[in-house]
Amino acid sequence: MVAAHFPLTRHSLELHQELHARPALPARSPCVVSYWIQHGMAGEVADAALLQLCRSVGAAEPMPGVRHARVQGPQWQLKFERHGEFVSWQVNRPLDLQPLQGDEPLQRQQLQAIDALQELPAALLQCLAGPDAGQMLAAAHVLLLDARHEEGAATRLARLLRGASSQGDDSAALMGATIGDGRSAALLTPLQLGADGFTRYYVLDFDLPPDQAAREAQRLCEIEAYRMLAMLGFPLAQQEAQRLGALEQELQTAVDAMSQAGAGGDDSQAFAALTRLAAEAEHAAARTRYRFSATRAYHAIVQQRLADLREQRMPGVQTLGGFLARRFAPAMAFVVSTERRLSDLGERVNRALALARVRIEAQREQHNQELLRLQAERQHEQLRLQRTVEGLSVVAISYYALGLVGYMAKALQKLPGLPAWVPGADALVAVAVLPVLAMVAWGLRSLRRHA
Repeated sequence: MVAAHFPLTRHSLELHQELHARPALPARSPCVVSYWIQHGMAGEVADAALLQLCRSVGAAEPMPGVRHARVQGPQWQLKFERHGEFVSWQVNRPLDLQPLQGDEPLQRQQLQAIDALQELPAALLQCLAGPDAGQMLAAAHVLLLDARHEEGAATRLARLLRGASSQGDDSAALMGATIGDGRSAALLTPLQLGADGFTRYYVLDFDLPPDQAAREAQRLCEIEAYRMLAMLGFPLAQQEAQRLGALEQELQTAVDAMSQAGAGGDDSQAFAALTRLAAEAEHAAARTRYRFSATRAYHAIVQQRLADLREQRMPGVQTLGGFLARRFAPAMAFVVSTERRLSDLGERVNRALALARVRIEAQREQHNQELLRLQAERQHEQLRLQRTVEGLSVVAISYYALGLVGYMAKALQKLPGLPAWVPGADALVAVAVLPVLAMVAWGLRSLRRHA
């Protein structure tokens, strides 16, 4: 039986390969992983930096606009990724660690001097520090330390790292936990920025498989990156919260004015104020929609990465997830609440606008009814006036008609041979009064009927 063959389109192949496009860089303890993101980095600047790096180490030149790439250096590996609003760089370098020498301050200095950037070409670092390279928003060094044959390594490292914190508050406290299955590795970090602007994470490898070690390092880098990216929405939420307070007060004032005006009040001013508030609320929603939705997405990624660490508490050390739940989660909740307030304000303004529109329509309808009533009364008065004028017209026309009859009767009296029984002129006029009135009235009514 011959198997069917259906050729894949280029689009289908790209969608499938996207699942395998960003594997974690290999990481085997002891090694150091240095990771940083450039927020707002122009695409052409990222292409130029990546091209400069490839040329420096003799690697194949990437295509312009490439979304992800790997570069193999003499003693390091670099992974480049282009995201929607930032570019990430990750460098893995194996370490040949010697036992730490000297007292605790000297040992801390030795640990803090370890990074993966020392072997990178200077041309790349200069390009990344240029004015068009964007902002280095988040950066982390992850030290994978081999602790397979060391008893009490986590306790000694925790004591050493605690000595670096002298502020006396929990903002400088040490965070840590066992991760993985609880026996494979331990994580410790003061979560403080060093002099180089990097946060340091220390992972003690008790029995981590190579692929899991790479994933754990990748998770810690992404927690640092997406935590800072999510915090971009916090200052914006603070600004919008102040504006929202003023807008909500204006809305309350407009609604109070409508309620105090009553059903017969003029709501045109309130309608104009509500229309302006609706425009401002819509503008604020458009101004913040992208950043607030990105903050929610980044926060969800941080929560997922923390869950993937599978932290288990170490004696005397708070977990990284617990610390972020107390300090990072409230900021995210404030962003979400500000977004909801903004959405609620828009809905309230729309409801108030609908109410004002109904009241204005009712007032307009009442005004139209009043106009119709006045117009009916005016037409009734005009009809009465017209009838009065018609009555006067009948009298006037009849008067002139009877005058003509009188002239004719007087002329008839002067005819010779007029019989004696013919009445006089006055009698003829008197006899013609009623017929003339009737004929004139009938004629005017006929004219009005056919007009």
